[in-house]
Amino acid sequence: MTARLALAILAVVLATAVAGAGGAEVEAERGYRAAGELAAAGERARAIDAFEVVGALRPVNRWTDNAWSEAARLAEQAREFARARRALEQVLATSEDVRMLDRARGALERLDAMTAGGADDAVAAEHERLVARVHGGGDPREALAALAALVRAHPAYPRATAVRLALAQGHERDGAGDEAMVWAQEAYARARPEERMRAGADLVRVAIRIGELDAAGAALDDLAARPGADRATIAELRDDLAVAQRRAWIRIALGIALGIVAIGAVVALRIACGRWGAAARALAAPPIEVLYSVPIALTLVVVAHTGNVLVAAAVRAIAVAGVAIAWLSGAVLEAYRRRDGRITPLRAAVHAVVVTLAVVASAYLAVDHHRMIDLVTETWRSGPAQR
Repeated sequence: MTARLALAILAVVLATAVAGAGGAEVEAERGYRAAGELAAAGERARAIDAFEVVGALRPVNRWTDNAWSEAARLAEQAREFARARRALEQVLATSEDVRMLDRARGALERLDAMTAGGADDAVAAEHERLVARVHGGGDPREALAALAALVRAHPAYPRATAVRLALAQGHERDGAGDEAMVWAQEAYARARPEERMRAGADLVRVAIRIGELDAAGAALDDLAARPGADRATIAELRDDLAVAQRRAWIRIALGIALGIVAIGAVVALRIACGRWGAAARALAAPPIEVLYSVPIALTLVVVAHTGNVLVAAAVRAIAVAGVAIAWLSGAVLEAYRRRDGRITPLRAAVHAVVVTLAVVASAYLAVDHHRMIDLVTETWRSGPAQR
């Protein structure tokens, strides 16, 4: 009888424990899903708190390690690196999933590397905040100045090279090519061996984009001579430099051609008018082509300024060049019409060809100057992006 009573008591205890564990797991599942909804709604701070509550529930259940993993991910996004590390340590303490354990160890190693084991948590958080401001639109100069002060104050910060490269890219986008080169060169010079390939490649790309092709070639040669250089990246950079050099020659040729066309048009206007004074008066009055084209050009410029800044700058340059070409072209045609009473078919054909070439050359120079040529080429090959 005693043995039967003992077995009955044990069965009740086990059933109660199982029921309790099941209840805890149901509670954990509900909490986990509620925390996920908070995260999806953008309530990151509340979601982290909720995931941590789920992770702290006992007994440990199948939601525990997932909750701590999500808490760590969101805490890192919020730049709360110490909190992220604590959550990852809880993953290591509670999980039996081999893949999750590997991911947690990798994330801990990455966090330790980027914050010097926690010593630079505040520096890393400020770094991320300022880079987000630089890329967030608006005037980046204040954020760039603060980012520069940060890296100057903490030269041993593990991600100092990344900060310097962010400064180079930010200044380049802001149109300060010389400042961009200074930071890109400093990033390359002070990069650790494992960072040198990336820093060197970024230096070459910055130099190419701002037109410092000699500096790009010198940096590329130095990078290629380094032990362990990535040959595929070196080959890609050499191709990019060769393309940039060809485009530089095209720009020179088109610039010369436009100069010749402009001089030729002025000389033709002088010949048609007979005197320089008459030519100046003919040029002062806007021809009918300009009266039609200016409103259209202004509309295009205004619309372009509602979108991408680089596209807007290129459209503005093309519009100004188009109006100038139309003005000079119309003045020349009107002067010959007044002198001869008509425009001969041959003159009209030659005039149309020259004007077309001038417009194409101006458009190319504007697009290339504002670094839109690659985007235009890709759009031509692949078509417009689909949404």
